Amino acid sequence: MAKSAAAGVDVAVVEAHLARYAVSCPLCKAVDRLGVGQQQCEIASAGGRPDSISVIVVVCTRCGFLMPLAADRIAPTEEKAA
Repeated sequence: MAKSAAAGVDVAVVEAHLARYAVSCPLCKAVDRLGVGQQQCEIASAGGRPDSISVIVVVCTRCGFLMPLAADRIAPTEEKAA
């Protein structure tokens, strides 16, 4: 897996978050088999509301299941310190 970031996603930080909380695939229950998407996405609100949430897509490399991870849960340590 590439360790470079694109569009503001720090892959190493996301991988550390996944390892810290022992995130597993809800479909096949694999742990340590998750790949991180390189670009941030948005999930639009239902019902015509103008708001949306930013997510980072995580994929299980074992079964291919896609999982959104809220981007506001993954912040660089500089932002958390401020």
